[in-house]
Amino acid sequence: MKFEKDDWVRSARVGAKASFIGQVKEVLDGDEYVVRDDDRKRWLRKGSELTKANPKADNDNERADQRARMQHWRL
Repeated sequence: MKFEKDDWVRSARVGAKASFIGQVKEVLDGDEYVVRDDDRKRWLRKGSELTKANPKADNDNERADQRARMQHWRL
């Protein structure tokens, strides 16, 4: 078990699945986790798709990245 309940994690972008920061809400058999994001949506992710995260700093960085991408598209 790589992560425990209530750990903050960052998911990797996998195919069409977007990257996000969330909190582990449930640990399933094997290496699968139920993670809740900022919008309170629940996602099923494998341990290999997750890394530890600092929720405050990572969310701020994520928002800055999103703003930078939006600025790029406005040009």
